[in-house]
Amino acid sequence: MLAEKTGRSDTGSDIAQGDDAVAYDDEQQKFILVQVAQRLFHEKGFSKTSLSHIARGAGMSHKMAQNYFSSTKEICHQVIDVYLKNQNDQFEKINQNSNARQRLSLYLDQFAEDSDSLVTRGCPLTNLYFDVKREDEALADHAAKLLQNRLDWIKEQFVMVMRVEGVTDLPERLASAIQGIVIMAQVTGNDRLIGHQVNQLKSWIRSM
Repeated sequence: MLAEKTGRSDTGSDIAQGDDAVAYDDEQQKFILVQVAQRLFHEKGFSKTSLSHIARGAGMSHKMAQNYFSSTKEICHQVIDVYLKNQNDQFEKINQNSNARQRLSLYLDQFAEDSDSLVTRGCPLTNLYFDVKREDEALADHAAKLLQNRLDWIKEQFVMVMRVEGVTDLPERLASAIQGIVIMAQVTGNDRLIGHQVNQLKSWIRSM
């Protein structure tokens, strides 16, 4: 696509076009590595995933992967950035609904929709935070932004629902309830538990 936007001239633009193509390929390779790392961190855990595992999953050698990322810590920062972007995109989409109660309900519905994955592997954001917290302080601080971002969004919704700035501990109660539901569903292996409890939380929100 970049090549199509690069015109030809007699002043060396053909070389620039070739350079753009290489840069595009490099970005694609980095994108693939980050996507594979994101999947492996969720499936195996951060501490059990090596750069070699990621390289193999991306179909390249360990040496080639090192051209793009020097360590799993470096690539994990990129994974967290991807999660943050996806999270913000999700909130932006939900925010198109004008009703704060409905926005919270739509957010909760996504946990019910992802129940199979949540029962099998848990919440990827929470799992990643606790994985990296044991390994690296800088990574833990970065990953904590995922959980704080979620809580901040929930707080914004409750402020609009309750029409006051101080909404006590309602946002924390909801965030904790979600996490507890996911853990109990994992313990029991019952994916229907998530849907049932999500409906209870939605009823609680509607009653406010």
